[in-house]
Amino acid sequence: MKARLIPLVAALAGAAALPAAAQGRHDDYTFRVGRAPEWNIAAADGICRLRIRVDDSASVQMRGDQIIVRTDSGKRSYDEGSACNQPLPFHPVDDFRVTAEKGRGHVIDVNPPLRRNNFTASVRVEDPQRGGDDYELVVAWRNPSGIAPPLASNDAYPYYDDTRACQDRVRAEFLGRNREGDAYLEFTNLPGRDDLGADRERIRGEGVARSRYETRLLTYECVLNARTNRVVTSDYELRARGRYGSLQ
Repeated sequence: MKARLIPLVAALAGAAALPAAAQGRHDDYTFRVGRAPEWNIAAADGICRLRIRVDDSASVQMRGDQIIVRTDSGKRSYDEGSACNQPLPFHPVDDFRVTAEKGRGHVIDVNPPLRRNNFTASVRVEDPQRGGDDYELVVAWRNPSGIAPPLASNDAYPYYDDTRACQDRVRAEFLGRNREGDAYLEFTNLPGRDDLGADRERIRGEGVARSRYETRLLTYECVLNARTNRVVTSDYELRARGRYGSLQ
């Protein structure tokens, strides 16, 4: 049976920021994408079939081998068996495109993965009718920099992720200053990235620091060497002091 194509409204938004509705989410669902039978991180062509249940409005983000389904409104949206032949690369891709093959609503705000958005692709699905519907989105790209996996490697994604490296270093610094066993750090939102010149870039983002007695918002940043893929410096700052002042 021939697939019924659903119109893509406002197709590629290029370097546009994530939709404002996504920033005001009420629910997130993060999962590692399933591997299609033809899984190959070095394939010249990447393709994902995203199978998502949506009621009213949801945003879908792709980064590496992770998918984030963000419910903007309506009942909770969730995955129904999405699979890819490779993770979304942490480098520029060509001919990024999204085709909606199943579902009754609209796919809007398609954003390709770029360095400035930390190679995170995103789309938003709007289902205007009551009751929700099952959507199948085919996300495809050309991967001109395909890298063969190391021999005998079982790592699903053996690439350097500078954002994760930055967050790991910030978390280590936070835990080093807060040695109570119940202190922990959560990162929120999509980090921003600035070009500092001379092979330097800055990643900046937000998080939430928590302990048994206190919850405080946090901002962080790292300076990276873009040529050597190394975190040069990292720092974080806690917002308004809490009632107990135990977090540092």
